[in-house]
Amino acid sequence: MKPSKLSIQLSIIILLSFINSIAYPCTTFVLQHQNKIVFSRNLDWITGSGFIITNPRNVEKTALVAPSEKAIEWTSKYGSMTFNQIGRDFPYGGINETGLVVEHMTLEQTQYPAKDDRYAMSANQWIQFQLDNYSTVEEVLNSDTLLRIVDATSKYHFLICDKLGNVATIEFLHGKMVSHIKYSLPIPVLANSTYESSLACYKTDGNTDSNRSLYNFSTAAHRIQENKESSNDSIVNDAFEILKSVNQGVGTKWSIVYDITNMRIYFKIFETPTIVGAKKIFLKQPGQAEMKFVDFKDFDFNCSQNVKVLNLNENSSGSVDHQFINYSTEINKEYISEAFTFFKDWGFNLNIGVEQIDYLAKYPESFKCREKE
Repeated sequence: MKPSKLSIQLSIIILLSFINSIAYPCTTFVLQHQNKIVFSRNLDWITGSGFIITNPRNVEKTALVAPSEKAIEWTSKYGSMTFNQIGRDFPYGGINETGLVVEHMTLEQTQYPAKDDRYAMSANQWIQFQLDNYSTVEEVLNSDTLLRIVDATSKYHFLICDKLGNVATIEFLHGKMVSHIKYSLPIPVLANSTYESSLACYKTDGNTDSNRSLYNFSTAAHRIQENKESSNDSIVNDAFEILKSVNQGVGTKWSIVYDITNMRIYFKIFETPTIVGAKKIFLKQPGQAEMKFVDFKDFDFNCSQNVKVLNLNENSSGSVDHQFINYSTEINKEYISEAFTFFKDWGFNLNIGVEQIDYLAKYPESFKCREKE
């Protein structure tokens, strides 16, 4: 019997939540020197497949949530560029045209709010919503009165920064949002422990030998203090050096530096192993990757223009602006299929079929461009 649209939608939501629940270490931090701000992140994960995509402004959307939840509808106010792996509008992080950056990491202690009168949204689409609608850290924090994240098993916390240099952490502990900003955020770093416990470990020079998250936080924090004398010209390279100091060897797949001041995205994509039977084979020397960058100002985010997409594993270096191609549902499906095929081959028992892949790939077809009059 052919599965119903409702059953497919529910299985997709459960599946996305399951993928989000798989713990993997990551590190984020913000460097500021004089008038320059950069936001940096390592994605430590099993696969580096994925894409960068342009997300236009003036696009009407409805959140993809279970029918029992209250789905929010919105029109994107700002264009953005995001790093995605499991489909369009479900990013791992990105930057919008106002300079707001939102990135996520895993936090085992995460407990999202219980069901209430607020609109519901999955954790990854929550990231896209923030980039679509807000320009400041304060606005993102205030969205807690409007939205709650609803994911069965995902465990995220977030580091965010805006063009004014405001930085904040957002965590969900015991069903409530907990944030750190300004004086309660003396070190702009976040790994995979709560900010409070990470800061306490750093301040007391605690033992990090058996806790990789606390090691990453403390290492990045010390390196930031050492780099306070960075010049504007070296700050991007300094950021990559700090990312290198907290990498996970072959486990680090993306290193990204958002130059918020100049609206340029630098990134290195490290090799994903080729799976042959039970073997995982790296074809290149581990830890080696070409530096690539994207100039935000070179893209048109009007919704009447084609959405653009770039394969993260494109064999190139330097500027990759001209290597973006026009987005299509078929391309979205290819990326989603590649990611979930790798998850299966890696050993995750995922119950996903053609119908689920098609549904997720076609979801953005429900978006509508609303040009300004």
